[in-house]
Amino acid sequence: IDQSNFLKGMSSGAQISDGGYSSESDAFNPIVTPGVLYAPAKAVDSDTDVRLTDEIIASCQNVAVGVGVNTFVVTEDGKFYPFNGTKISAVAFATDATNAYAKGFTDIIAYKGEAYVTTKQLIKRWVAPGTITDLTGGGFTNTTLQHPAIVFEDNAFYGDGNLLLRQTAANGAPATILTLPTGQVIIALGIDPGTGKMLISTTATLNIAAARPVIHKLHWYDGFSDKVIKAVIVDDMITAFYSHEGAVYVGYGQNLGYLNGSGITFLRKLNNVTLSAEDLPYKHNFSHIGNTLYVVDGYKILAYGEIVKGGGKVFYYAYRNYFGVTNTTKFKCIFDAGSGKLGISSATAKFYTLDTTSVADLDLIDLISNWYYFPRPVIIRSAYIQTLGQIGSSNNFTFNYKDTEETTGYRALASQGVVTSVYEVFNIIGFLGKITAMKFRIQNSTENDGLKRVILYYDFAE
Repeated sequence: IDQSNFLKGMSSGAQISDGGYSSESDAFNPIVTPGVLYAPAKAVDSDTDVRLTDEIIASCQNVAVGVGVNTFVVTEDGKFYPFNGTKISAVAFATDATNAYAKGFTDIIAYKGEAYVTTKQLIKRWVAPGTITDLTGGGFTNTTLQHPAIVFEDNAFYGDGNLLLRQTAANGAPATILTLPTGQVIIALGIDPGTGKMLISTTATLNIAAARPVIHKLHWYDGFSDKVIKAVIVDDMITAFYSHEGAVYVGYGQNLGYLNGSGITFLRKLNNVTLSAEDLPYKHNFSHIGNTLYVVDGYKILAYGEIVKGGGKVFYYAYRNYFGVTNTTKFKCIFDAGSGKLGISSATAKFYTLDTTSVADLDLIDLISNWYYFPRPVIIRSAYIQTLGQIGSSNNFTFNYKDTEETTGYRALASQGVVTSVYEVFNIIGFLGKITAMKFRIQNSTENDGLKRVILYYDFAE
């Protein structure tokens, strides 16, 4: 098990070997040193002043409200904060205790140097440090539905049930520009870089959790006509469009895909996403840094990008939640925090930043191999690992394996004698009896040495 596996990314599932290692594995950073597998860096608490009282659910950049930062976030309890690249700041802090905010319902955009935030009831205007007001004429007709927002052709657009609203000036009153058939609900807005048209996702009746078998549509729109250019039926409710490197990635149902011009091409199922509105891949569950796309997959962050130039895009988990109430607490929002860092928020009122360019520290490396099947029974004699960095102590590693008897769980292994200040650990032993299939597991919560190679030695059993 070596670079040829690591460069393939992870497999689609625990019983599939279409990648280099099992999707049961924890998070990795394979891009710092291609061909070597590191754990991600330890995420850094970026709310050290403890300003947050709820989770971040939306963010936007390129807002100029005079506080020296351009990234702004909104929490589920209606609080507005700037992020200065290091931590949540109270410089422009403001609160809206009147209107309702929720993941999937609330959106935020930068328009004409200001920020506009959708609540269930109306649009809020973030116009100056510490100052938020109701947008003039910004009340919604449908106050129980999602209200996605987007800037297109220098106008701001908002979804309001079957109505698409357009705002043409700062503090300008939005007006209905497009009326879809009654019963259609606008869920997501995006832009198709191939055609330059707006993308509109709709579903029949309110379907926040994508749990009903109703008709879902994808529309192309020019931004000014009284009807859409084209509409197609899609397999599941599109909850987000995210443009990256000329492609439009799509969150739909429990899946990730991309637009192919006439519909959606499936890429991957999100393994840790349920049909709960809190889980579904809405707009603020997407981000990117460089050529890598990041998507929230429950309590893990899924990465999709090239590890080496020309090697093709592969999937791997870039992080899992180590700072929530439990290790399965799910993320609500991610965003580009600048300087190669990813901003990530989860319960309870947690906000951390993950440096995707660093492997300086770790929470845990947990590599689980694919299943390896043998043509006839074998006896595993020993295992060997090699690392790029110097191993402080082989005692810091935990080695396990699982054989055909899956119900027994993982069985413990041990290195034959403790070694220190080395780059290799030989004679990892403790394999029992004859087997026809196995998985190998390596864990370390103390050192981030960079795994280069694993070798398993075995004989065929007579």
